Amino acid sequence: MRRACLSLGDIHCDLCQRLIEHSEQYLIITEEDGKRQLLCTDCSLEQGFAHYKEDKRERVLTFFPE
Repeated sequence: MRRACLSLGDIHCDLCQRLIEHSEQYLIITEEDGKRQLLCTDCSLEQGFAHYKEDKRERVLTFFPE
């Protein structure tokens, strides 16, 4: 299951270990066996879990599949 969240601070990306700042978006991926992975927006984009789309003439980051 994938969930997009907003950081309240003190969260680090599991791939790049970067601090995810307060009010920054991040992705939580929970697998069936209970393993959980936190990804910053940059790593989510690199891994293909996020993409940008045009919405009302704005470029919007989304974590939903295309």
